Amino acid sequence: MTFKQFAFNNVKRNTRQYLSYFLSCMFAVTVFFMYAVIVFHPDIQEAEFRDVVQRGILLSEAIIYIFSFLFVLFSTGSFINSRKKQYGVLTTLGISKSQLNRMLILENTIIGVTSIAAGLLLGALLTKLFLMIFQQILGLDQILPFYLSLKAIGITVILFFIMFEVNSLAVVWTLRTNSIMEVFRGAKGPKKTPKFSWILSLLGIGLIGSGYYLAYTANVMTIIIYMVPILMLVIPGTYFLFTQFSIAFITLLKRKNGFYYNKLNLLTVSELAYKLKDNSRTLFIVAILSAVAFTSSGVLYGLFQGVEDEAKRFVPQDATLNSKGNENADKIEKEIDLVENAFQEKGIAFDSKLIRTTQAQIYSNDKNWDEVWVQIYSYSDYAAITRLHGHSVPFEVDDDEMVISKQEFALPDDEKILPGKLTIKSENNSATFKTNAAKLGLNQNIYTTFDVVVSDTMFKKFFQTAEANEVYSNYAMEIPNWKAHKEDISQIFSHVDRKIAHPDSKAEYYLMMKEGLSYLFFFGIFISVLFFLAAGSILYFRMYQDMDKDLHYYHSLYRIGFTDKEMKKIATRQLGFLFFIPFCVAVVHASFAFKALQNMIASSVIMPSVMIISFFFVIHLINFIFIRNVYTAKLKRVM
Repeated sequence: MTFKQFAFNNVKRNTRQYLSYFLSCMFAVTVFFMYAVIVFHPDIQEAEFRDVVQRGILLSEAIIYIFSFLFVLFSTGSFINSRKKQYGVLTTLGISKSQLNRMLILENTIIGVTSIAAGLLLGALLTKLFLMIFQQILGLDQILPFYLSLKAIGITVILFFIMFEVNSLAVVWTLRTNSIMEVFRGAKGPKKTPKFSWILSLLGIGLIGSGYYLAYTANVMTIIIYMVPILMLVIPGTYFLFTQFSIAFITLLKRKNGFYYNKLNLLTVSELAYKLKDNSRTLFIVAILSAVAFTSSGVLYGLFQGVEDEAKRFVPQDATLNSKGNENADKIEKEIDLVENAFQEKGIAFDSKLIRTTQAQIYSNDKNWDEVWVQIYSYSDYAAITRLHGHSVPFEVDDDEMVISKQEFALPDDEKILPGKLTIKSENNSATFKTNAAKLGLNQNIYTTFDVVVSDTMFKKFFQTAEANEVYSNYAMEIPNWKAHKEDISQIFSHVDRKIAHPDSKAEYYLMMKEGLSYLFFFGIFISVLFFLAAGSILYFRMYQDMDKDLHYYHSLYRIGFTDKEMKKIATRQLGFLFFIPFCVAVVHASFAFKALQNMIASSVIMPSVMIISFFFVIHLINFIFIRNVYTAKLKRVM
C-alpha cells in the first residue's frame, strides 16, 4: 500500500465523520460558482442593471469565501482533535513528523478537491434553476439561457483550492506544537465538575434583556443608533448564557428532587451538565450563526413581501405632479395633458384634481421648528384631494388653527415636541396659529419639509399676497388599479419635464424598492442558508469529537443493566437538548429583530418570519434525525 493509498483509506474510513463537513463545503462551492456564472453570463453583461448585480455578487462572493475559510479552519481543527489519538498511535509506531504532516495535507487536499469537483457538478446541474430563480425574483422579461462559464469554473477552482491548502498548512502548524503524549491522549481528559458564576449568569440575562429592550423599542429614527449597542449586548450575553447560565439552570434542576429522581431524568440531566459545559462555546457559535441566518433571511423576505404596503405608506397618493412658481402654472397644464392622454391611450382608468398652494416659513423659539419651510393647503382644497382618494377629512380647522403633517421621518410619535403655537411668515404676510398634528396622506413636496392645512379664510390671505415664486401647482391622480399598470405608469411619468414639474407615484416607488430588495433577497438568502448549514455541521463535528467518550459512558450503562430502549432514549434527549437549545435561543433573538423591523414598516412581518423559521426548522429537524440515527447506530457497538 502506497502512502497516497494510506491517506485515501483514512478519508474513506472516516466518511461519516467528514460527511457533514464535505456537504457544507460542497454547498459553499456550489453557491460561489453559480453566483460567478451570473457575473459572466453574456445576457447579464448587456443588461442595464449589470453594475448593480456585479457589485452585489462580488460582495456576496467575498462573504461566502471568507466565511468558508473560517468554517474550514474551524472544522479541520475539530477533526484533528477527534483524531489525535490516531495520530499518537502512528507516531509511536514510527511515523516521522514530516510524514504525518504530509498525510494531513494529503487528506485535506483529497477532501478539498472532492468538494470542489462535487460542488462544480452540482452547480452545473442547478445553474439553469438558479438562473430561473434570478429571473423570477428580479422580474426580468427575458429568459436567461443555460450557460457555463470557464472563467467561473477557473476562479472557483483556484480560490477554493488555495483555501483548502492554506487551511491544511494551518492545521499542520497547530499539530506541530503538541508533544507526542499530548497527541496520544487526544481529546480525552478527566471530567471536572461543571462550575459557574451566578454573577456572570445574571449578567448574561441582563445583557440579553437590555438588547431585547432596545430592539423592541427601536424605530426608523433610532435603529441605526441602536444597532451596534444591540449587538454588543446580545452577543456577550449569549456567550454567558451558554457558558454560565445553562450550568446554573441545570444545577437548579438537580435540586428539584421530584423531577431529578424521576425515571431517566437523573442520568439525562447529570450528563447534560457536562455536555453543556464542554460544548458551551460551540453552542454559542451555533446560536449566533443561526440567529444571523434567521434574522437576515427573515428581514429580507419580510421587506420583499411588504413592498406594496411600503409604497402605500411612503407615497400615499397614487400619483402627483408638483411645480413651483407662477411661471410654471401654464406649463404644468401641458404636462398634465400629455400624462392624461398617455393614460387614455394605455386604457388606464384615473380621476384627477389640480389645486394651488403656497409656501411660507415657520418661526419659533424652539430651534427644531425655527426657519422650517411649509406648504400651505386650504381646508377646502385638502378636503377635495382627500375625497379624490376615497377618504374623508377627520378634522376641522378654525381661523386661528393649523394642522401640520405628521411624518415619521420628520415628526416622531411624541406630539409633545410640537409647540402649542407657531408663527408662519411668507414674504408679505404672517400669522400665529395653534398647532395640531395629523397624518395628512399627501405625497412629500421636494421644496418644503411639512404640509399644513389652514382655514379657507387664512389661506386666501396668504395666497393673494404671495410672491410668484411662493405659488405651487399640485396635480393629484387616483388610479384604482395602479399596481397592474405599474410599468406603464412609471414609463409615462419618466417623460415628464422635471424642469417644469416633479413627478411622484406609487408605481415608481414600488418598482424601485422591488428591484433593490430583489437583489438583496437574491444575494442574501443563499448566504443565510450557508450560515445555517455551517451551524448544523459544527454540531455534527462536535458530536463526532465526543463519540468515543460517549461510547464508554453508554457501555457502563449497558453493563449495569440498562436496556437498548432506555439508552437510546437518554441519547436522544441529550442530543435533542444540544441541537434545539441554540436553535430556540436563535429564534428568540430573531423574534426581537423582527419586532424591530415591524416597528419600521407598515406590512406585517408575522407570516414571513413564521415561514422563514419553519423552513429552517424543517432543515434542522432533518439534520437532527440524521445525526441521531448515526449516533444511535454507533451505540450498537456497546449493546
